[in-house]
Amino acid sequence: MRKTLDTTIPDESRFCLKCGAKQEIKSGVKSRGNGQGTAIKRGNTWTAIWTVEIYPDGEEKKIHQKRRWKGGFKTKTAALAYAANPMPEEKVSPTLRFYWDSWSKTDLQDISKSKQTAFRIAWGKLEGLAARRMDELTIDNLQSCLDDKAQTYYPAKDMKTVLSHLFKRAVAEGNARTNLAEFLRLPPLEEKEAQPFTELELHKLWSAYGGGDTFIGFILLMIYTGMMPGELLAFKADMVDWDASQIIGCGLKTKNRKATPIVFPDMIAPVLVNLIEKSKSKVGYVIGMNKDNFYAEYHAALKRVGVRDLPPYSCRHTTATALALGNIAPSVIQEVMRHTKFSTTQRYIHPDRESALAAVNSIGKGREC
Repeated sequence: MRKTLDTTIPDESRFCLKCGAKQEIKSGVKSRGNGQGTAIKRGNTWTAIWTVEIYPDGEEKKIHQKRRWKGGFKTKTAALAYAANPMPEEKVSPTLRFYWDSWSKTDLQDISKSKQTAFRIAWGKLEGLAARRMDELTIDNLQSCLDDKAQTYYPAKDMKTVLSHLFKRAVAEGNARTNLAEFLRLPPLEEKEAQPFTELELHKLWSAYGGGDTFIGFILLMIYTGMMPGELLAFKADMVDWDASQIIGCGLKTKNRKATPIVFPDMIAPVLVNLIEKSKSKVGYVIGMNKDNFYAEYHAALKRVGVRDLPPYSCRHTTATALALGNIAPSVIQEVMRHTKFSTTQRYIHPDRESALAAVNSIGKGREC
């Protein structure tokens, strides 16, 4: 008996067993339109998947898709609904530390070393807020930190300046609405006005130097040149241009002071020669001691001489005041002090009452034409 060939086509077959024709297979999965996304089940919840970008690969000539995922949906319907209309991704604001790291590696490097040190100290006081996001910070918590960490004007001002730089970056990048540092209150500035040495005190200093007190020569050098203590400590013998009566290369802080030579008068030249000859520094420093030892010796020298215990910066104030009382042109005083603006120079000029009285008494009664 001949067997009959079974030509029934199984559901999973892609070709007809009788004629070999390709079969049309209907999928059990309902297709979704472009941009509608899809959903997959993971454990007991559903995850939405959607395409955010389609781009070609130039080398492989293929089309690629960049997709996003979001899980935790209780039902497939909810996941598909989200995939079809996903919410915009929430933008997370960077932290205060993020902007400090950025600023400290760039713009901070362009300012003087002393200011860099001051701002790094200020940042240390802001560490309690470092992990806070910029959009979480408020005037109140910034002010609270400033009040807690800085009780005097200048440390608080440094903290405010640092915060201002960081907020300006955040505002420029859209991660803060405004510079909150501008609203911070600083402690009152209780700064005593600097005082210059008097004529009598200058006489005592010269007498002590003439009597063999060599260290007094360093004080006289600062008084008659406007040299700052830090510049004195950086001063080397090979920086002196004797022909031009200038000291070149030890200027500090501002670009103008670094670029402008320090001039010294003829009367201080022998003092300078003596200080250089007696220097014990093996690398050429004229003073040859560190900052702490210099300050200790400075105050001890004033006590020996019997003059007021004024800070070293009073030497520089004495320079400007003496020049002003000597009727030297303001532009010349500014050049000696190596200031960019005369308004800065004016803060170093402190005429006493006798000088002010002599000035007004010098005004004449005029004359007939």
